[in-house]
Amino acid sequence: MLAFVHIEKCAGQTVHWILRSAYGLNHCDVLPWQGYNAMSPLDGYSARDLRQLRTVYPRLKSIAGHKVRIYTDLKQAEPDVRFFALMREPLRRQASHFQFLQERRQLPVTFEEWVHTNDWGPNWQTRMLTGTDDVSEAIRVLENKQVLVGLVEHFDESLLLVKQLLAPDLNISYERKNVASDKTLANQLLADKRTRAILQEQNQADLELYTYVKNELYPAFKQEYGRQLTEDLHQFQSNRGQFHKSRVWQSRLYRNLIYMQAVRWHRLRLRKSLFEVFAPQKWQFQKPQQAHHDG
Repeated sequence: MLAFVHIEKCAGQTVHWILRSAYGLNHCDVLPWQGYNAMSPLDGYSARDLRQLRTVYPRLKSIAGHKVRIYTDLKQAEPDVRFFALMREPLRRQASHFQFLQERRQLPVTFEEWVHTNDWGPNWQTRMLTGTDDVSEAIRVLENKQVLVGLVEHFDESLLLVKQLLAPDLNISYERKNVASDKTLANQLLADKRTRAILQEQNQADLELYTYVKNELYPAFKQEYGRQLTEDLHQFQSNRGQFHKSRVWQSRLYRNLIYMQAVRWHRLRLRKSLFEVFAPQKWQFQKPQQAHHDG
C-alpha cells in the first residue's frame, strides 16, 4: 500500500488527483477517525485508524493526507506500507503557504504576526515528515523508514521514481492542480531582506534537511532507477496524458457519500460517549416527608 505524506504547498493536491486517477475506489484521502487538529504536526493517522478504514475500503491500495505520518504505528496494521513525500525549497514553501492562507482563507494577520504566533511555520517540513526539529534524528528516521522523498522542483522526475521504485502499477498521467496563478505576495516576502531573514530563521532545520535530501538522498533514488531515467523523463514530459476522470469522480463520490459519513457517525458516537462520562450527575430532589405526630 502506498502512503503519501502531504506537506502543505508541496504539490500535494496534484498527487492526490494522481492517486485517485490510478486507484479509484481503492484510494482514500484520509482523516483520523477521532478528530482532526490541523495545527498539530505531532499526531497522525494510526494503525487503529487504518484498521477501521479497511472496513470501508477492503481493497485499499493507497492513502494520502496531511495526517499521514511516517513516524506513527501504521506499519503495525500494514507491514508493507511504502511511504513517499515531496519536499520544496523551504523559504519558497513557507512564503507560498502564507500567500495561500491570505488569499483562500482570508487570514486576518500580518506575516510577522503569523510566523510568531502559530505552529504552522517553523521547520514545518521536517516536523511533518519526522516529528522532530532535530535534523540528525530526522535523517535517521527517513533512512530507517526507507521513505522516498521527491522534490517539487523536479516533480515529473519524482513521479517516475515513485512509479519505478515503489509502485509499478501507478499511472502517473496528470494535470496540475491548485497552482497559484499570482505569486506576487510570496515573491515580495522572498525579495524583502527583513521578511527573508525571518523565513531563514524559521526554517533552519528545513534548510538543512532539504539540502541533505537534494544532495544525497534524492541522487541515490535516481541512481537506483538507472540510466534510463533521462530518456523516460523526456518521453513522459512529451506526453503526460490526462487523469482518468471516471476513477477520480468514483473516488471522490465514494469518499464523500460513504467514508465521510462513517467518520461523522464515529465522531458523533465518540462525543456522545465522552459527554455521558463527563456530564454532571442528575440529582433527584425528593419532597421532604411531613413528620407525623401522635395526638
